[in-house]
Amino acid sequence: MEKIRAIRATNQRNLRLLRRRPDLLAQSVLMPIVMLLLSALIFGAGGDDWPVGVTDHAKTEQSAGLVEAIEESTSTITPYFRITETDATEAKEMLDEGRMQLVIEIPPDFDRTRQVDITTYNINSDATKNLRLRVEDALNAFDAEAGNLGVTVDLRTVEPEDIPRSEFIAGGLTLLALFFGAALISANLFAVEQEQRTTKEMLLTPVGAGTAAFSCMITGTGVAFLTAIPTYLTGWLAFGLTPDPSALLLVLIFMTPLMLACAGTGVLLAQILRQHRSIQPLLILVAIATFFSAGGFVSVPGLPPAARSFAEWWPFSRIFEWNNPVLHQFADNFPTHQWAWALAAAALGALAALWAAHRERYATRAGGQ
Repeated sequence: MEKIRAIRATNQRNLRLLRRRPDLLAQSVLMPIVMLLLSALIFGAGGDDWPVGVTDHAKTEQSAGLVEAIEESTSTITPYFRITETDATEAKEMLDEGRMQLVIEIPPDFDRTRQVDITTYNINSDATKNLRLRVEDALNAFDAEAGNLGVTVDLRTVEPEDIPRSEFIAGGLTLLALFFGAALISANLFAVEQEQRTTKEMLLTPVGAGTAAFSCMITGTGVAFLTAIPTYLTGWLAFGLTPDPSALLLVLIFMTPLMLACAGTGVLLAQILRQHRSIQPLLILVAIATFFSAGGFVSVPGLPPAARSFAEWWPFSRIFEWNNPVLHQFADNFPTHQWAWALAAAALGALAALWAAHRERYATRAGGQ
């Protein structure tokens, strides 16, 4: 009972400290929002219909059908192309200047040869390789309409509706805001004890370093739920993140032990680095790398080989892999083994905090400590 009262009192002290030091919260609020805005706007918010030029030199019924197939070629979310130029000279100039991705030229003898000429602006061919697949989709649609398609595809997806890229990014960054916020806030709180020269006083009281470490874990985890709200609201209002309330609640419950694990890791990191100004850039870089290369930006199977290998052993990748299916309603619940791993992670986080407290008892004091 005394320990519980001590943790509660220390937690209240931590909350007062955070109210007085908003700079300890700023990075956990701002970093995920900035990443969300940049990632979603650059990589897919509002659709990604690509500007192309289509020049029809044949002017026949069949060539008009091909132009229509190009215009109507679409994913389940947005059109693939937006025809912005039909004049051959203007289209070539725009392509040469890099203001257009692709020009599709239908030659005068199209009805006889059944061939089209395609020119791409290939300054970054790996990023534009999707163009060829989109053109093939339009050509296949044209052949299917004419009855000339020899092979058809019956595409069956796991769920009837796709998840837009911007919504997936918003969900990933909401998860990042939760566990990154827990780690950063807890680390900041524990580091401030050293910076404000209150560690010695804490060690001399009945509270002790262990209670202080646990209190930082609890405070950091609880406050992280609040600091993640702006990221979630931005994703909801601007980028279509609309999870089912019951699914969102389940994700938040599942995230709690994972956030405690991250908070305990943050406390240990704070004990090692000592200064919150040293902790913040390191945690931010780790969070960005985790988001882009471990399943937050794109699901792990869709990552390049090096990133897949990284995600295989990087434990924080599991946070995205396990939560995204439930958050986007591709799964109804978390399997039993994932709950077990989440609770085990929380226990490891508590051990990390205890190890930080043990190290703090024997740490060298400086500057009056």
